Amino acid sequence: MPTKTPPALGRSDVATLVMLLVVAVLAGIWPLTGTLTTWVPYIAIPAAAGLPFLWPPLRLMPLGETTWAFWIADTVGVLVMLAVAWAMLRAASRKRLRPHAGRAFGRGMWVTIVAMIAGNLVRAVFMSFAVHADLGTYLATLAAGILISALTAIVPGLLVGAVAALVSATARSARVA
Repeated sequence: MPTKTPPALGRSDVATLVMLLVVAVLAGIWPLTGTLTTWVPYIAIPAAAGLPFLWPPLRLMPLGETTWAFWIADTVGVLVMLAVAWAMLRAASRKRLRPHAGRAFGRGMWVTIVAMIAGNLVRAVFMSFAVHADLGTYLATLAAGILISALTAIVPGLLVGAVAALVSATARSARVA
């Protein structure tokens, strides 16, 4: 039985994955994240409520006095975020490998929001087990984590979508010329 080779990701899809990785690395650099929290204190509200802080961060080692278990949960959250994004982009590239700039923007933004929700759910589940939350608190944490993750993922989603649209537009103009 012949098998089909899965389609490769397009340039805008690869740009989306790279930008998600860049956002995770930037979220893991505490001088940037700490300064952002100082200037925009509203982003500290989810962490004060016991929800994951911003986006899944990628760090080389645990931050300050946090444990290695939290570092592993954050790293697994980043890996889940990238895996979900890759799976969504691969499925979307079967339909349209080279999207127009508008479609690339929408795809990048939607993939970012869903992938960050998935990454933050891993972190929320870990934090619920780490604090020995009861079932009601666990379910409320998951529901609030999904909502807050979707809202906070809009900002990097705009950035990722803009880069994907730019890459798509330049790839199309290079093919036309």
